[in-house]
Amino acid sequence: MAGLRGNIANLIAQKQTALGTAATWADASSVKNAFSGGSIGPVREVNQLSETDSSRDIGVSFASTTGVEGSPEVYVRDESISFWLWAALGASAVTGTTNYTHTVTPANALPYLTVWKSLGGTLFEQYQDCKVGSLSIKAEAGQPLTATIGINGRQSTRLTAAIDNAAPKTIENSLVYNYNKAAVTLGGSATAMVRSFEINIENNLTRQQTDDFIALDVYEGTREVTASFDLIFDSLTEYNKFHYGSPSGTTVSDQVFTTSLQLDFAGVGANNNINFSLPSIAYTEFPVEPQPGGDAVVSSVAATAQRGGSPVLTAVVKNQHSAW
Repeated sequence: MAGLRGNIANLIAQKQTALGTAATWADASSVKNAFSGGSIGPVREVNQLSETDSSRDIGVSFASTTGVEGSPEVYVRDESISFWLWAALGASAVTGTTNYTHTVTPANALPYLTVWKSLGGTLFEQYQDCKVGSLSIKAEAGQPLTATIGINGRQSTRLTAAIDNAAPKTIENSLVYNYNKAAVTLGGSATAMVRSFEINIENNLTRQQTDDFIALDVYEGTREVTASFDLIFDSLTEYNKFHYGSPSGTTVSDQVFTTSLQLDFAGVGANNNINFSLPSIAYTEFPVEPQPGGDAVVSSVAATAQRGGSPVLTAVVKNQHSAW
């Protein structure tokens, strides 16, 4: 027995109508991705009793709670990323007929999802009442964009029948977006000096357990949106904003200067595109270090999105899929 082939695996997800009601993955509005890394699966917490007796041995084990956790990684394609962005942020307005524009913005409540995993043509699992706790989208020069999806859910069911061919939904295999197609706007000005980026959405989910082995619910905490990027250091403008309070400042300041960041990624044509807009960010790190070897100075910049009149993050995805 050689064991299951690890490269035969799929990740499938679909919106639920309500807590406690699993979705049907065969629906045309489900998404089906290949894994590029990471995984997802059931978790269970096991503890030991602690009580006095005549032995030094630890107490017997008991099961405390169960759930679903994982951080599958997928390549960024415009059909499925609109789904995962909506699941991580909570609201999506869709316009168009044949060619669709998905404008995804933050909402207080996140949708419940049913997620499935197939592995090696043998293991098939359904994960019910899941939410996307985090979403990280990143790439560096010349490389494809990837999305790491942090998922937290209430319960797992092992399925006894294969799910891969149970419906017409096929795995997404369209163009993978590449950082070579990026257009970066920093502080309102286009720049070619950003050589990598990462946008993180963190929803700080918790499973709420009360009187059952299975949690009562999955609950959203405070939302945090952060960005980081490697910037080839050729100007004092952004550095001054962080340390000296303005683009031309010379005196350290206790004022937090805010700026804007926009990342635009071209697809196969005018009707395929991914755009991220952060209208107000505040830098949290802006290191500038000497390079004894003579390399160009590169600053690994970190920033946090700020609350304001606009959504902290707006993602606009153009594709040919009307759902979510």
